[in-house]
Amino acid sequence: MMSFLRRYHRSLFIATIVIFLLGTFVGLGGYLFSSRDMGQAVASVGGTKIPYAVFSARVNNYLDALRSRGTDVTDDVSKQVKQGMLRDMIVDELLSQKAGAMGIVVTDEELARDIQNTPAFQRNGAFSQDLYYAAIRQVYHQTPEQYEAMRRKQIKATLFKQLIFQTAKLAPQEVEQLYAQVHKGKMKSFAKDKLAFAAQAQQQRALELINYYLRQQSAQVEIRSYLQQRESGA
Repeated sequence: MMSFLRRYHRSLFIATIVIFLLGTFVGLGGYLFSSRDMGQAVASVGGTKIPYAVFSARVNNYLDALRSRGTDVTDDVSKQVKQGMLRDMIVDELLSQKAGAMGIVVTDEELARDIQNTPAFQRNGAFSQDLYYAAIRQVYHQTPEQYEAMRRKQIKATLFKQLIFQTAKLAPQEVEQLYAQVHKGKMKSFAKDKLAFAAQAQQQRALELINYYLRQQSAQVEIRSYLQQRESGA
């Protein structure tokens, strides 16, 4: 089992991030970059613009969290965070669009429950509407309608990831065959390892499926990044 982990530790780590956190996609660097009509956007995915103010707020919140843990936030770290955050937001938009095409919807009740359960909008453990309005205005520089539209898309992307993760489950015989392949036919520890192995294999398959959908989407949707132009002041 340890040989499997050593061999696939990077891909499994990435798979875990894709499913449970923000998502990743290899190959975003090849798309058309242009400053034309960038307005207040940091990027556009098809006809949808990703607001620079929202991007900047998420970057600053992440950097503040790093500093609070004692991380030295150098220019290189800041640059990497910005690039990663933009990639994540583009991926979320692509997945949200794919989810919408598949008929996945986020109801008003689901959205309200998500907002009310967000710790940043709670005071003494209970949702505070005043705190909610103040937070989205001061942190995200958005109206409630803008924030809720953005959050609805993020939830939709998460639902799509969860659906992919569920469909990526391997049948028992597939787990056994894959284990035998990875361990070159040595099945001595299979009974002990199979649950953990199956979970990791499921994550890997889910990663491959998500990347497949992302490649499919990116071939159909024009993606424009304005980050370099905005950072350089062009």
